Amino acid sequence: MNTNNKDEPEVIYTYTRKQAIEDGILVPVGFIGNQSVVITANLFKEGYEDEQKRKDLVNRGLELLRQPDSEDTPYMKLRVISKDKIWVIWNGEGFTYMKPEDY
Repeated sequence: MNTNNKDEPEVIYTYTRKQAIEDGILVPVGFIGNQSVVITANLFKEGYEDEQKRKDLVNRGLELLRQPDSEDTPYMKLRVISKDKIWVIWNGEGFTYMKPEDY
């Protein structure tokens, strides 16, 4: 039981970004400043091995993330790039591009 705050569940285990990369779940594709950019392997296999297609996707996600949203927090933003197909999430670890089912 979490003794710090009764409203927050106790975290038993976290799966780190580094572990997901090592396991092949996430594919590192670069950096934006000091923030890493990864794509889920599931999405990467859908043609994003192609560098130009991948750059176009990353740029589209960045454009959407620049637009304010009432659900944004200082710690996380999520944007739908293509409904039911592609999301981008920004958090303290960087940018993650994924299919909704990868979440």
